[in-house]
Amino acid sequence: MNVEVQTVQSFVKRHVQFSLYKQGVSFISEQRSFWILHRVMEQMAAEPDTYISMAQMKPGIAMSVHQAIMDLRHAGVKAEELRDDHYLSREKGRYVRKVLSAYERLLEQRNWTDFPGLLPYITGELSENVELLMPDSMLLSPVSVRMVERLSNGRITRIQADPPIFGEESALPLQDVHMFHATGKLSEVREVLRRIISAQIPLDEVEMIISDAEYALAISTLCDSMNLPCSFSEGLSLETSRMGRAALSLLNWLESGYHVRSLVSMLQQQQLTFSDREQEISNTDCIRTLEKSGIGWGKERYIKLLEPNRVVPEEYSDETRDGRERTEVQQRDDKIKRHLTNIIKELFPAESAMSSPAGIWGWLVQVLERYGVCGMEEDAIVLQEMKGIFKELQECPVPETMSLEQILLYTRDMLKNIRVGVQPFPKPGSLYISSLANGGISGRKYIFLLGMDEHSWSGSIRQNPMLLDEECRRIGSGLQTAAERQRDRQRQRDVRLGIMGGNVTFSFSSYDLADGTTASPAFQLLQVFRRVSGEPSADYEMLFRSLGEPVGYLGAGQLFTAEPNKLPFDGTHYLFRQLQAKKSRPEDLQSLVESVYPRLRDGRNALEARGSIQVTQYDGYIAGDVWSKYWKGQSVRAFSASQLEKYAECPMHYFFQYVLGIRVKDQVLFDRSSWLKPNDRGSLLHEVFRRYMTEVSARNPSPIVHDHAQLLRITEETILAYAERIPAPSPHVFEKERKSLIRDVEVFYRMEAQVKSTPRFFEQELIVDGMPLHLELESGVTIPLRGIVDRIDQVAPHQYRIIDYKTGSTRSYKENGVFAGGTQLQHALYAMGTEQWMRQTGVDVEADVLDSAYVFPSERGRGQVMVRPQTERHRVTEVIQGILHSMEQGLFIPASDPGVCRYCDYAIVCGEHAQQMADKRKDESNQELLHTLLEVENIE
Repeated sequence: MNVEVQTVQSFVKRHVQFSLYKQGVSFISEQRSFWILHRVMEQMAAEPDTYISMAQMKPGIAMSVHQAIMDLRHAGVKAEELRDDHYLSREKGRYVRKVLSAYERLLEQRNWTDFPGLLPYITGELSENVELLMPDSMLLSPVSVRMVERLSNGRITRIQADPPIFGEESALPLQDVHMFHATGKLSEVREVLRRIISAQIPLDEVEMIISDAEYALAISTLCDSMNLPCSFSEGLSLETSRMGRAALSLLNWLESGYHVRSLVSMLQQQQLTFSDREQEISNTDCIRTLEKSGIGWGKERYIKLLEPNRVVPEEYSDETRDGRERTEVQQRDDKIKRHLTNIIKELFPAESAMSSPAGIWGWLVQVLERYGVCGMEEDAIVLQEMKGIFKELQECPVPETMSLEQILLYTRDMLKNIRVGVQPFPKPGSLYISSLANGGISGRKYIFLLGMDEHSWSGSIRQNPMLLDEECRRIGSGLQTAAERQRDRQRQRDVRLGIMGGNVTFSFSSYDLADGTTASPAFQLLQVFRRVSGEPSADYEMLFRSLGEPVGYLGAGQLFTAEPNKLPFDGTHYLFRQLQAKKSRPEDLQSLVESVYPRLRDGRNALEARGSIQVTQYDGYIAGDVWSKYWKGQSVRAFSASQLEKYAECPMHYFFQYVLGIRVKDQVLFDRSSWLKPNDRGSLLHEVFRRYMTEVSARNPSPIVHDHAQLLRITEETILAYAERIPAPSPHVFEKERKSLIRDVEVFYRMEAQVKSTPRFFEQELIVDGMPLHLELESGVTIPLRGIVDRIDQVAPHQYRIIDYKTGSTRSYKENGVFAGGTQLQHALYAMGTEQWMRQTGVDVEADVLDSAYVFPSERGRGQVMVRPQTERHRVTEVIQGILHSMEQGLFIPASDPGVCRYCDYAIVCGEHAQQMADKRKDESNQELLHTLLEVENIE
């Protein structure tokens, strides 16, 4: 009672607060002092022959200078007391003296003071009824010592320190000391939790002292998975909060050049949300729109590629929807795009914000406040702390211009200093996780010291290049060298840990599975072992022999010999403990494993079924009433030529794309050597051909008088329109592809100059009264058909030709090929569909489509024309009926030609399934099932 715990800093600030107010002096934080010194360094960098030039103004150097200046001020050293010969380099000495002098002048001119500058403002003393209690081992700088002495006026009691934990006089209860080593930090943490659970130790009697932040993350993850409450004296890193992850992800998005994949990932992980309840737009809607947009990267591409009513490339178009449904879908897509466009405009940082850490920090706060997901209390705390830092940055002399690389370094460094869930005092009912810097004083009965390897406990001694140890000794004034500072910290740690009593367990990770590296135990652990074992001369070899085999992730070997009623750590541990026992037959063990992991059983069944000769559901055969009901429900849906062709090429691909509706995600990558993707290039050329032919046909219906200048004008306009929507990576790449497109158009012009037929319709949709055309086959079968014909030409009265432009290669089209195993049906379906469309709509009730032509008006296609006479319509009916019959059977096996898998979007799912199916296709036991499909595949 009547005891108040404070740090020296808070204690001093509290007692000088009124004095500062009366004299109009403002206290500055450590962060503000850094930016003040940064400004001083910038000003000095502009001077000739300066020690640190502007090019050397990296964050690491600036932090080293700041630390050196603060060390000097905490030692009470003023600029006027420094001499050049204090430093090994006179140039460095002059530089440090000038920086310190400029810093002192700035503080005086602005009426500012940092913590070391508070000493002159301590005028009063403590009340007579107040006495200071201070641990004897407490580390204080010379200035802090003078502050405490001035305030206490002799009324200070030094609390005598306990003997160091590793010393001979230590009160460590040797009879209750335990040790183990593990293969990895995660295994070490699991073993500690196993021991706590196995011994049924109350959680609020346990303190875990850890040596680094990796242990904290491992403990947090495992405790969350097991619903074990825990509190962390120093909190957790920013990444453990959703708001913190969002801040780091936004920096990564900025650094990546605004790659859409990073933004989508933030939405998927619910770090950000773009949903709008009033407009009924969900986060999922925004994710799908961004993925389908083809943005890829680049600030300009977001706005341009999210424009409503933008031309959608052919591969994304859905020909199966009717007109009304497509209109509704387009309207909703446009609404989502407008919503996203408004958000994107706010999401990008302003140009002025890109030049300073304060600007980027303000942008982070603005985005997180508007779109961040605040799911827990920690998220709100992180955002609030970021707002506080932003307010302070606005008051700091932060540089107004800085490279983005440096800005991101500073910003990430400031984010790392934000801690989540800090709980300095043990929380009842929870595990208490402390650190080497503050652990051992909880008074709990069970202590676990994790990470007692040599590196973690001894640490590394790093000298400040701006204030080396030799320079500290020359200056004097109580300046500590790096070695002295490390020694005092270790002594303070050992003295503090000497308070511990009760049951103590020491552990370390002796082997890292990920890196394949070993680690030695700390010398202090060997000291404890010598006392416990009663062998003063014991060495590391004896220690390792005593420890035995390291504990693994599951620790099955150790717990197998334990009492049978001890509960395993988790389900996985239980399973492996049973496997370790080896009391069952192999088949029983397999059943045991599969009972814990049912997906393994499913996988084994699938592999066995694929390995058999019979075609099963694991090969893509869906039998039974479920598929039959589904198929009947799809009878009203329209088919497109591309759908039927895709089934003939690979039924499994058809199943993934059209039955399951699995959409391949956008994977647009930045390519400095390429502008348009193949589908965008094809769409551009189709638009040029349509516009040109529509204009010249309207002017001179027959015969057409071609106009080369008009074609080039349309081409240039279309190219510029696409460049607005899809920015090119560079002018050079744009010009190269522009010339290539012009050459393709020249091929088209030369081909059209030789055409004798009369164009009648362009990009004609085959619909009747707004509904899909019901295509009547020769057998009396009718199927709903949806399609858009590139061009319909009239060759004679009531006689027509269908033209389909292909902007790619002619490799897949053979002169004598007609149906190519059902993979080329467009020419026949569109011919029959066009003929019936013209008759049903009254365009020409006597219409007769004589042939279809695949036209290749490009350099790659070399202006070739593949004509398909429409004289075998009975074979068209045969192919389509075969495809529909196979679909009705539920037959969706992989392609007959494994070569198509090389370019398939779903190859990662199938693997080598097509090759495995080769023998099943030939086996007689499957002939009845596969008969119709095989017949279709053999039709040329």
